[in-house]
Amino acid sequence: MEKDVPVREDWLTQWYGEHRRYLLAVAYRMLGSYTEAEDIVQDVFVRLHSLNPADISQARPFLTRMIVNRSMDVLKSARMKRVNYVGPWLPEPEVARYPEDVSDTLVHTEAVSYALLVMMERLSPGERAVFLLHDIMGYSYPDIAAMLERTEASCRQLMSRARKKLQSDRPQDPPPLPEARLMSERFLRAVYSGDHEQVLQWLHQQAVCFSDGGGKVHAAVRPIAGADRVAAFIIGLMSQLQSSQVADATLVPLIINGELGFGVSEGGRWTTAISIAWSPEGIRYLYMVRNPDKLGQMP
Repeated sequence: MEKDVPVREDWLTQWYGEHRRYLLAVAYRMLGSYTEAEDIVQDVFVRLHSLNPADISQARPFLTRMIVNRSMDVLKSARMKRVNYVGPWLPEPEVARYPEDVSDTLVHTEAVSYALLVMMERLSPGERAVFLLHDIMGYSYPDIAAMLERTEASCRQLMSRARKKLQSDRPQDPPPLPEARLMSERFLRAVYSGDHEQVLQWLHQQAVCFSDGGGKVHAAVRPIAGADRVAAFIIGLMSQLQSSQVADATLVPLIINGELGFGVSEGGRWTTAISIAWSPEGIRYLYMVRNPDKLGQMP
């Protein structure tokens, strides 16, 4: 081995320390699942044992390529599982406390809102990879073509299809956290009041509420569409929470995928993560993750 090539264990340890957090963020944004993302990152580092670091000019792009391609393989096999999922399938939320842990979200420069992560489920694995690499992470088409072993023209076609699928309903930029906090508090006051008309004032006419229980806990098995139905549903949920026999049932502000959201804590245990997608006309989407398997990242 040449003198300037580090000992195998040393370079693997160094790369793991330097890049693991970033790679976990990339895999999570590809898959919407921390469990699968962690498995992929571990798998990639196992595969690195057979490589010579002297043959790799730049570590991060090389590792990104391995992560994205492995994620596409997993996505292809995951599609059937998600089709057979009980009720709506929602991504696992990325959660930090508000406000003290705001600086601890995974990768600020590649942040993906929860609403956009949900909508990315419409994309094929290839479309999702190109969209993530180009629009979120800022890679050029030639670099993406090399990573995915496709032509540049093919990557541009995938991007065009991805944008068309997201164009009609792509979420708008969220309000700043202080403004979102104020809006959310006023919305919750309306919900706590139980006044249907007050709640309606905060909802988009075509508001939709998704609830993911995975067949393991009580949740709506179909999306609840329309402002009237959503208002009735969330007022009912809040009434149940207020009358809950569980000690210390409460609603806690959290940062979910870089935006203000809420967690429901019952008896000292997280039972729900709630993400809100705002629009100029009011709340467009409410996402409620209740599947306990997806709440492992809650702080």
